[in-house]
Amino acid sequence: MKEVLGDGVGLALDCGPGFAVSDAIRLARAVEPLNVMWLEDLITGDYTPYVNAALYREVTTATATPIHTGEQIYLRQNFMDLIEQRAVSVVGPDPLDVGGIADLHGILMAPHGTGDGLLGLAALTQVCATLPDNFIAFEYPSASTEWWPQIVEGLPSPIVTDGFVDVPDRPGMGIDLVPEAARPYLREEDADFFD
Repeated sequence: MKEVLGDGVGLALDCGPGFAVSDAIRLARAVEPLNVMWLEDLITGDYTPYVNAALYREVTTATATPIHTGEQIYLRQNFMDLIEQRAVSVVGPDPLDVGGIADLHGILMAPHGTGDGLLGLAALTQVCATLPDNFIAFEYPSASTEWWPQIVEGLPSPIVTDGFVDVPDRPGMGIDLVPEAARPYLREEDADFFD
């Protein structure tokens, strides 16, 4: 992947659901020469509403590779130990789960959002546009069905151009759901969703 991307496009690796600390350190050290943007969700047990900051700090201090976590952490308070102990290099909160969070402690932010669909992508694009100019990156959903782009208006095509997503200049989130186009794809139990 690095051979194709070179240093012009960053490469981050999602390693969840994680490793034992010793294995996480070995992996992080092994990829140091590749200059990856980060290793994400390295520690076993990440898929809980909180993480053990001491374990992450052990990994972070043992390598030059940036360490990232956060997509499964709920509420700002559960980030406190990670941030205050400088246990990670990058936090990746999911804005739907966290509430307000900022760069109060100088830690970079790469919001999570792969499960949020096209409306979540639009919201996440707007959130990222308001973040400080430290480092902006986020995960986004790829269209799992060919009809996703048909149920909204205002979605850029393609969504990503040269590694960037344009912030729409339309009102609100920048896209609009088209109920008539989406209705045929509703599950039977959701048939009255737009009523």
